[in-house]
Amino acid sequence: MLDEVIEKLAIAEQFAHNAQYAGVARQAVADGYSCVDAVFSALLIYAGQEPPRNHKQKLAKVKAKYPNAFEDRTEHYPTGFSFSGGVAWDRIETFYEEWLASRYEKFEMEAGAARQRVAETLRIKDLAMTLISDAEGDSVGNISNRVQVAAFGYQFSEVHKAVSLAHDHLFHEAEVAGEMSGSKLGTKMAAATNFCDADFIGGDEITRKIIEEDDEIAGHAADVFLGFVRLAEEIRKKRLELLSKNPGEPTPEEANDSTNFMLSLKAKYHGEPLFDTAAGIVEMLNGVLAGSLSKNKDDLH
Repeated sequence: MLDEVIEKLAIAEQFAHNAQYAGVARQAVADGYSCVDAVFSALLIYAGQEPPRNHKQKLAKVKAKYPNAFEDRTEHYPTGFSFSGGVAWDRIETFYEEWLASRYEKFEMEAGAARQRVAETLRIKDLAMTLISDAEGDSVGNISNRVQVAAFGYQFSEVHKAVSLAHDHLFHEAEVAGEMSGSKLGTKMAAATNFCDADFIGGDEITRKIIEEDDEIAGHAADVFLGFVRLAEEIRKKRLELLSKNPGEPTPEEANDSTNFMLSLKAKYHGEPLFDTAAGIVEMLNGVLAGSLSKNKDDLH
């Protein structure tokens, strides 16, 4: 049964990933709650119950079975404690209503509100894995590792490490700039890198191994991330210029609005065997040639 639960959590992980890298609020909410819905399926399966096809009924069954699943969680250790913020059921129910609207209606939401929904998505997913790991007498790290491997083929990679180091570099730059401007904490907290992330997903074992282990590829990935953060910073500046009624002296409200946006870089490589590419080109040329011959024949008549 746990294997089936892990597969459902892997689906939830993939939806969460899509939500994290959404370019518009509609996508963030649609994929975010789809993650929550998959989490609900995992929890019901773990309880030995068949998840209903009706999503609202599924929510109600999970709420009845696990009323305290998504409350704040504090864990105490010999040297301290950790705290995980929960998500109230009324927030989850409103999230469900927003999900319906994002799928079937005209939908608008500010970037900040969408970002909060994504954060709640991740908390719900993590709290569910914690609940299952506790019940299994296992660590949440082990459960999370199984879910990550089922979803993406690995849990951690050199690419992920390189992107994290790039973030640290940009954060240090913001710290230095803050020291020079006299607003160290404010500059660090507002740094664009705090709101940016990048991930690279491979669709087969060989490509995943390269992403997971290759230092050179990891460096290239970090360069892509650095470029994207610079792009976000430039768009922030352009937004402030367009929002400001008095260029050079923006109001606090204008500065506040300049950062309230979503931006996503969509890039892909969907390859195929070279022989298939060659066969496709030949087929296309044959079609063009046949059409040309048919037209010439018609012209003769």
